[in-house]
Amino acid sequence: MSASIKWLTLAGLLLLSSGCSLISKPATVTPLDNKSRLLQLNAIERYSLQASVGIKTPDESLSGNLTWQQHNTEHYKARLANFLGMSLFELTNNTDGSSILVRGERYQAVDTSSLLWQMAGWSMPLADMPLWLKGIPGNAASAIEYDNLGRVQAYQLTDSTGIVWQLRYQSFFADELALPQKINLSSDDTQISFHIRSWQL
Repeated sequence: MSASIKWLTLAGLLLLSSGCSLISKPATVTPLDNKSRLLQLNAIERYSLQASVGIKTPDESLSGNLTWQQHNTEHYKARLANFLGMSLFELTNNTDGSSILVRGERYQAVDTSSLLWQMAGWSMPLADMPLWLKGIPGNAASAIEYDNLGRVQAYQLTDSTGIVWQLRYQSFFADELALPQKINLSSDDTQISFHIRSWQL
């Protein structure tokens, strides 16, 4: 083997090993301090997300995909469909009020949580959902717990039906905002889990 070929082979091996070391050491993201994080989260008015959702009640177990589109603080649209694509509910909230589509029928409502419970037999704290999806407890939260980084980790939330929920953030994305990735909601008889797959801000 000539000297030039040996040199090229050695250079190629060095580049390959260097590339492998770069790939195997992803850049770490330093999370914001909690005060800065909450300021930025509160400032986010437009976002969308995709999540897997599991719902377990005394009468049934459901699972599906949630699409949430937040246009501003008062305007959002959500759709929860099972894995066959059949809609479990569609929720719209804008300046004209709230409406919910359940089992093919659309209803106008001020209290969407109560309406969902009446129509579907299960509910969730919908009024504060734009906040708790982002990791913000809101004014209705109580018994707030924090993790060792100062982030909100769990709290209690009473919805418009009077149901008391325990909400817990099980994991966060590894970004500066530490957006929620896995959320658990539990009441006396209902368990709801969210696994957020993607955020778009």
